[in-house]
Amino acid sequence: MTLQIPSNNELVLFRKRKEPSFAIFNQTQGDKASIFSEEGKDILIDLGKIAYNSGIAIKDNLTASEKKLKLREVRKTLEEEKDNIDLETLWECVQNEEGEILFKDLLNLYLGDSSISNHDGLVFFWAVDKNDTYFKRGEAGYLAREASEVKDLITRKEAEAKRIEDRKQALVWAKKLISGNTDTSNDTFDPEDHIELIKSYVIHLDKFSKSAEAKSFLSEIGIKDVEGAIEFLIKTGSWHEDEDPLIKRFSISHDFPKKVMEETREILDEPFSDEYLEDLTHLEVFSVDDINTQDIDDALSIEERDGETTIGIHIANVAQYIQKWSSLDDEAARRGETVYLPEHHIHMFPTELIKERLSLIEGTVRKALSLLVSFDENFNIKSYRFTNSKIQVKQNTTYTKASEYFESDPLGSKAKQIADTLRAKRREAGAFIIQLPQLKITIGEDSKVEIRKNYMNTIAHKVIAEFMILMNTMAGRFLKDNKVPGIFRSQPEPISEDAWSHDENDPLYALHVVKYLRAPRVGLDPAPHLSLGIDIYAQATSPIRRYTDLIIQRQIVSTLENEEPSYTEDELENLYPKIEIGVRDKRMVERNREKYWLYKYLKGLEGTGIPGTISSINNSRATVYLTDYLFEVPVSLGSKFNLDESKNIELLVQKVDPLRRKLILSHKI
Repeated sequence: MTLQIPSNNELVLFRKRKEPSFAIFNQTQGDKASIFSEEGKDILIDLGKIAYNSGIAIKDNLTASEKKLKLREVRKTLEEEKDNIDLETLWECVQNEEGEILFKDLLNLYLGDSSISNHDGLVFFWAVDKNDTYFKRGEAGYLAREASEVKDLITRKEAEAKRIEDRKQALVWAKKLISGNTDTSNDTFDPEDHIELIKSYVIHLDKFSKSAEAKSFLSEIGIKDVEGAIEFLIKTGSWHEDEDPLIKRFSISHDFPKKVMEETREILDEPFSDEYLEDLTHLEVFSVDDINTQDIDDALSIEERDGETTIGIHIANVAQYIQKWSSLDDEAARRGETVYLPEHHIHMFPTELIKERLSLIEGTVRKALSLLVSFDENFNIKSYRFTNSKIQVKQNTTYTKASEYFESDPLGSKAKQIADTLRAKRREAGAFIIQLPQLKITIGEDSKVEIRKNYMNTIAHKVIAEFMILMNTMAGRFLKDNKVPGIFRSQPEPISEDAWSHDENDPLYALHVVKYLRAPRVGLDPAPHLSLGIDIYAQATSPIRRYTDLIIQRQIVSTLENEEPSYTEDELENLYPKIEIGVRDKRMVERNREKYWLYKYLKGLEGTGIPGTISSINNSRATVYLTDYLFEVPVSLGSKFNLDESKNIELLVQKVDPLRRKLILSHKI
């Protein structure tokens, strides 16, 4: 489209990022045009960017503000009048034309060859150039679109118009809800799509494909953070107050796929087969667990004969039931391990399968992988062997009752002496053995939070711990001796001698010693685990709850059956890193969930005092270890205080925000 040089103060349209924009022409400067833009600025543009000369003169005595206002009025007028141009009829007249059609030809065709006012020409240009439904810009004019193109564009623009209108209504609805107006009796707007938009963003954050749209909507209704979005969802009734987006983000669910449940039913329908299993049902097998434990995957037996004491460590033989690469196995691998949340457990296998086949429940005959270790009269290991067995669990007992047994019963006392000897040898080998308390959080009826410290330092805890370490040590040794690939856990660096210098009675003992603890290395090469004081370690004691334990069990079980190992080294190399990443995600969910419920418990203590111990001081601020809740928190002490590190302090719970994990405490004077 060839244009003449505009006159001074003439209203023109120029291309700004390809879209037309209004300006007042000032003058030419070489091959540039000086114009006054809608933004109220004098700018230079290429002359070729001027798209249309209107022929309309703007008064030259206007101020910059008046010029800007005038351009705004022109735009408003044209926006109102452009829809009066019947572009559809015009397009129908020329849709079969090949090549470009000059603007003046379209103008004359639509308005006739008689005199056309400058204003009418400007309105027509604005309509044709702004509405690309029927015509698209060419080099010198416009091209009529194909009928199919027009149909598609109309459909898309109608959908966009509906989206914009829905968004307007959604904003009205959302702002009304935030203000506390929950009366929707006269509303015809359905907010479900916008609720799902926000919900998907809360769950997946920036990985959600429409996260930008969700954040824009939230910003417009005054919500600045994800927690605010959750609070909004709670107001809509679509999100439970205690719901956790992390659980949804990592697809952690009680429910199992249909194929998994079908395989479970097939296993449950099969009769118990003890073919090729060593019969150990004569042994007095018992398990020791917390009272509410469902997935009991380890048990013990103690037998004395001919001056030897044989400790049997019996592990639920999950490998005998769950076939490698089955749907059950794939789902267990995806889950990685059982997730322990304060409100419930999310198991690695269906609960029916755990209860009826896998768990070592009192009074049942179960398939087990049994380790039988014989000790001489000085409690040295004489021999050991693994066997695929069947056992009968005589009793499921608690740590309290088991402690009485290990202390007073002759056989139990012998087992305790063996465990003490195993622990002493580990200490001589450099083991750093500490028993730190853990916080036990349970959720009762009506979401009531109960918190207690679990010390796990009873006699039974110590005995069971030693025999489980023994099982894992022997599992690692079995794999190494038989040249079977395995997943080993190690800690080749020795523990610092400073670790033993701290007083166990110090209330800050846990904080002091935890810095010496390191996560074990996980790999396919057997190496010493120096913090445990053992030469090799492969976890095999919890195949109902940990998938890597099932892998180790499969390697041992298949070797005992004189078959090739279930997994090659290459398979393990590809498999275990994925499992470990998944497990880390689950652990993060567990920690996050525990913190939420802990903060919710503390929310109920607002306005009351709680004890703590100062762990560090920096000017008027301190870090305080909450001894009842086992974590540190910053506290402002104020300008007047006379306290030192390790001193006890009474704190006032001022404000708690469980959703944002915020806790504000002050020194209670």
